[in-house]
Amino acid sequence: MRDSAPFFFAAVIATMAPATDALAEPSKEEEIKHLIQRYGQVEGQLDRSIHYSKSETVDGVTTIQQAWLNGASDLMKVAVERTGPTGRELTEYVAEDFDAETMFVLTRKETPVNEGDTQIDESRRYFVGGNLARELRKSGRFKPGDSLDTVKLPNVTVPAARPLKDQKTEEERRRAENEFLSRPEKIAAELREAGPPQTDPFAAVKGDSAKFRVIHGSVSPDGRYAIALGFARDEINWDDFIDGTEVEGKPTYYAENDDNVKNYVVDLTTQRLLGQTGCEYFGTRKRYNHRECTLTWSSDSTNFVQLWSDKWADTACVAGQIAPRPKLGGVTDLLKVLDSKTYAFLKKRPDDTPGLSIDVQRVGNDGRIELSVSASISSGERKGETLFSLAESVQLRKTAAGLRAEVLNIRRLPNE
Repeated sequence: MRDSAPFFFAAVIATMAPATDALAEPSKEEEIKHLIQRYGQVEGQLDRSIHYSKSETVDGVTTIQQAWLNGASDLMKVAVERTGPTGRELTEYVAEDFDAETMFVLTRKETPVNEGDTQIDESRRYFVGGNLARELRKSGRFKPGDSLDTVKLPNVTVPAARPLKDQKTEEERRRAENEFLSRPEKIAAELREAGPPQTDPFAAVKGDSAKFRVIHGSVSPDGRYAIALGFARDEINWDDFIDGTEVEGKPTYYAENDDNVKNYVVDLTTQRLLGQTGCEYFGTRKRYNHRECTLTWSSDSTNFVQLWSDKWADTACVAGQIAPRPKLGGVTDLLKVLDSKTYAFLKKRPDDTPGLSIDVQRVGNDGRIELSVSASISSGERKGETLFSLAESVQLRKTAAGLRAEVLNIRRLPNE
């Protein structure tokens, strides 16, 4: 199946052409573009990922199920391929976080027809938050000896399905969609339970692996770097911090009550610690109720923002850069900079207003960071009211004193 991946990749990139489709809202457009980009990122690291595979043949039909995970054991891709007398069918599922139900699903059917021709039918579905944001289809008939690449075939946009008037039927449809979206994780779980991975490039590499545990959802787009939980000491008994929850069959760790908690940048390929981020997030799960650790990376995996968010105000926000060799090129306290510049712009004192809530929208390869910054009332009659909402642009700069974050501009946004 891997031999045909370039055909699928080229076809996926080609789907960017109908990006002006009026059926998709602007926010969904960004998610769709991100899914297209994510597909390419995942394809680029499959050969150096944890790989599970299972093949079985029943009544002349061979089914191959595969799952790929990154160095944090986060599921990246699932594929199911069936080949038999009636042809071949392949379904691929790709996502950054399958739990968020924002994923790309490619289905390709190859059916032999008269005179040795092959009929190919493909569907590309983009799901955002569990809802189908766009579906594109293309079909073509190929002569014997022709390339089966469909990149030149035109895409046809499938009109969005309208809610059914019959409530019971609509509920059944939604239930079927939910079952479909949960299928990749079920397949991956079954493959994991069936036996060890076919390949695991991280298993034999020790490095500093005894000193850290990777935070799920923190891996860079190229799969090489991640943010990890660690401690400011050499001796660590990780069994003391297992919290009873698993991610992809691996234990997770929780250390909120330990005074030595530190977060580190890790090179997953060598399992080496590159340096501290300056944040002290306490667990390896991405989310604990309202508290969440999110990583936003530049597409080239050289710049990142680590955000420790909470319900009403964020606890920490740091930015960093990866330098050649590789090494940690520097980190800076982004929340401290945003606090100072935001309240100066508002002409308010920080102690007179609630803490900031940050939404990191983009981190560029050039170190440019786009964010939205807001504050809301957390109690009383006005609880939940947004006091202000701002769009802010920040530039990371290397200086003799280290990495520095410079706020380039601030503008007001409508309060939600």
